[in-house]
Amino acid sequence: MASRDPVADLRRIAFYLERANEATYRVRAFRSAATAIGKVPAEELAERAAAGRSNREIAAELIVSTRTVESQLSSVFRKLEVRSRSQLAAALRDLTSADE
Repeated sequence: MASRDPVADLRRIAFYLERANEATYRVRAFRSAATAIGKVPAEELAERAAAGRSNREIAAELIVSTRTVESQLSSVFRKLEVRSRSQLAAALRDLTSADE
């Protein structure tokens, strides 16, 4: 979770990016840096899920864990009161057409 201190977040990111120079820490460093910055935007995650991407594909694209995708997608489903990705796609279409 990101702290409320942006300087501390930047220091943490710099620390992890320095460690990324070592091959064994590369993936962990980028995931930790992404976590330090904050959560994945729900809209972006929902659009990718509605487009038919798997949780694993979304996680790889956004450089987060599969568990992060699962948990945030569950939250999106709950907020939009949907139970499936097809219902999610329909809800997103409805929201988009309502905005126009």
